[in-house]
Amino acid sequence: MIDLHNDALLALPASKLRTYLQKAKSDGVSEIWLSVWTTRLPDPMATIKVKKRLIDKLNRDSAYPVCRLHIEDAWFLTPDNLEAFLKLRPHSVGLTWNAANSLAGGAKSRRGITRWGYQVIKALEDAGIQIDTAHLNRRSFYQFARVTTQPMLCTHTALNTLCHHPRNLTNRQVRTIIKSGGTVGLCLVPKFLTKNTTHCGFCDFVKHYLYFIKHFGRQHLQIGTDFCGTDTLPDGVRDYHDLQYLDSINIIGYSVLHRPLIAYLFGEPSAKQRLLITGGMHAREWLTVNAVHGLLPLCRDLPHDVAVILVPNCNPDGVALATQGLTTVPRRYHQRLQRINLGSTDFSLWKANARAVDLNVNYDAGWGQGHSNLTTPAPANYIGRRPHSEPETKALLRLINTFHPTLSLALHSKGEVIYYSRVADQTTAQNIAELTQYRAVMSVNSYGGLTDYLALRMGIPAFTVEIGNDQWPHPLGCEHLPDIMPRLQKIFHLLTGA
Repeated sequence: MIDLHNDALLALPASKLRTYLQKAKSDGVSEIWLSVWTTRLPDPMATIKVKKRLIDKLNRDSAYPVCRLHIEDAWFLTPDNLEAFLKLRPHSVGLTWNAANSLAGGAKSRRGITRWGYQVIKALEDAGIQIDTAHLNRRSFYQFARVTTQPMLCTHTALNTLCHHPRNLTNRQVRTIIKSGGTVGLCLVPKFLTKNTTHCGFCDFVKHYLYFIKHFGRQHLQIGTDFCGTDTLPDGVRDYHDLQYLDSINIIGYSVLHRPLIAYLFGEPSAKQRLLITGGMHAREWLTVNAVHGLLPLCRDLPHDVAVILVPNCNPDGVALATQGLTTVPRRYHQRLQRINLGSTDFSLWKANARAVDLNVNYDAGWGQGHSNLTTPAPANYIGRRPHSEPETKALLRLINTFHPTLSLALHSKGEVIYYSRVADQTTAQNIAELTQYRAVMSVNSYGGLTDYLALRMGIPAFTVEIGNDQWPHPLGCEHLPDIMPRLQKIFHLLTGA
């Protein structure tokens, strides 16, 4: 992983920076561009000299990623100090920040590149220093594109097509950068990723990431996180650890509220054995989302004839509602959902999606025949208007019909039970039970679930694993993961041979 923009160099003292960089390397970062934001520095040259010496020391120690010095906003450059600056050999330089300066126009201005700006551009490029276009306005960007002799660079941005913002690149700008042989780094700044002012999730970043790959390819794409330089991050992102599996991510569909359903694919889809693992089907069982994510590291070293696809959160709207409440859904849904929830604004025990359909009774396998099924909207057990009525259900079915799993594991909570739907799957269920000390039980009257559909309609060995002790109250919290994860890891090793 290469990060083209990180502000830890100024944000952290040297001792903490070293610890931070060591963890970054352990999380898979091979190269990191550390920025000196100069806009508010009284003496940028003095600070840059100090930070350059520190970076030189870091690069002599293999415990850290390769560190590059990036300068953000070259407002301080004059004919008197340009030569001294060039001798410092920064890796890359952004001409402006958001305002205009003596060199060019920033994203929030209308000015273009000045005469002095053109001189600085030539001097930097002659010295082999890359110029970052991240903060340039459109006018300055295209003026620069006409004169540069090097591959263009935009270290931290997002896509204007998905979120209109003066800092984001239009598709035309992206194509201009790619035509030059350059690179774009996608950032993790919420206001660049979504216009939703109350919530930005990892999925919003993934939308930009996958859009870029779909329309422009992977070759010219990196990340430019803006870690330590943005006040907030998308929910689900804390550090590089949460970005390790970006290249395995797919969006398989969208929820009622148009949240993406994210799947992680490991191994070759044509592998002989193909395991599907799902979580987050029921909103209040959101701990299963964490549990599926906890299995990701095990997918790095699969046998060559095994593929695994994980869908951590099959019900993103419901999980958001159960964990964060009504603020996560549009206001037009509030009155109806609260009425269905018996007037309560506490949705912590909610199981359904945003249309009050219980997704695990929406599949066409004895649909509507379960003893607990309901035919009207409810926090749980409502079967929907028809089988496969929900976009989340349809998305999983498309995945199943594309991936063709040979085995399925659906995580639910709670009870410490392994449910199976066919006599033919009893032996496997008992093997899992012996490993985990859970009970193997053939399900009765549980029609309409994903496991039922795969087993009874498609003939695929499928199991529901109810994680967590039945004495623990709903919803199960993360404090139970240390008890749960070792058992799930044993199941994973049994089913994959990894």
